[in-house]
Order: sequence, then C-alpha cells, then structure tokens
Amino acid sequence: MLLRNEWRDVLAREGLPVVQLAAGELVGDEPPCPACGTAAPLVEGACSDCGLVLER
Repeated sequence: MLLRNEWRDVLAREGLPVVQLAAGELVGDEPPCPACGTAAPLVEGACSDCGLVLER
C-alpha cells in the first residue's frame, strides 16, 4: 500500500493518469504494464512505452 501511494504521488506530480485494471486483467494478448497500462510486448524486458523494466 505504501509503494502504491508513493507511485500515485509520482504520477500526479508528472501529470499522468493512474491506470487501474483488475488483477490479472488482460488488454489484448499482453498483460498491461503496472506503471503506464500499455498492453504491448516487452522490448528487451522493458515496457515499450514507459521503459519500466519488468524482466531481467
């Protein structure tokens, strides 16, 4: 919960919307990025939109 609140504060400071999806909800064939909500294949283990690293 603490990290979620901090993340929402960061998004608010940047003027970005909070994307809310139900746990496990898919948009298309790919799961959504937890940071920006983009549902696209990863690029070198990172979100193709915001760059959040999701795989190592």
